[in-house]
Amino acid sequence: MQNRYAADVGDYVKLSMLRRLAPGLKLGVLWWLYPDEAHNADGKHIAYLDRPQIWRAIDPVLFDKLNLIVQRNDRSVDALERAGLIDGAVYHNAMLPAGDAKSRRALRASWFARAAEFVDGCDLIFVDPDNGLEPATYSVGSAKAGKSVALAELKALQRDGRTIVVYHHHTRMPGGNIVELMHWGERLAELGFKVDALRSAVGTARAFFLLDATPELRQRATEFARHWGGKVTWHPALDGRRS
Repeated sequence: MQNRYAADVGDYVKLSMLRRLAPGLKLGVLWWLYPDEAHNADGKHIAYLDRPQIWRAIDPVLFDKLNLIVQRNDRSVDALERAGLIDGAVYHNAMLPAGDAKSRRALRASWFARAAEFVDGCDLIFVDPDNGLEPATYSVGSAKAGKSVALAELKALQRDGRTIVVYHHHTRMPGGNIVELMHWGERLAELGFKVDALRSAVGTARAFFLLDATPELRQRATEFARHWGGKVTWHPALDGRRS
């Protein structure tokens, strides 16, 4: 996540999803906040707000609050938190550490320990890395490590009775997005997770992996996809279990 993305169409999808999943649960949001970059036009996808006749009915309360954030030119995770979008949610918004090559691993470990402690009492956690799950060449000590979540970090967050939802920006994996979903289903299952996913085709293609979701949360996810029509699809049991 970067502050410049706040309230864009991707946020509309993910926050609407969390609003559907979270009632009755203690939600902890790990923004995985990465410093704003300026090398591309990402984060400018707010044209949906100019078409309320198409988008507002999906989640009117959320739509209006995101629209107000944009109108006030107040796009940041802090603004999202102050908007009161999800009752009772707690947010960890500490910026991921940069540091030099020698200190990155220690700084990341310290940052993650604080993040995990912050959401210790939560039974639903949303992990929002800038790019998503660790790439093949990932190293926690690399300069861009903060843009991804390490699989080891997800495993460290696993608890009995807890569901983790993690964002992943689809890549150009050969075979396409569905092959990529299956690939990650297998990888995450190897770590001991039960894996389902929601895939959004709004703006750029992105996935939300639901790890160890309860039957009730799986039903809510199914209803969320149905509510969004063809814009969001539900992909159950990517770990190979019977749905």
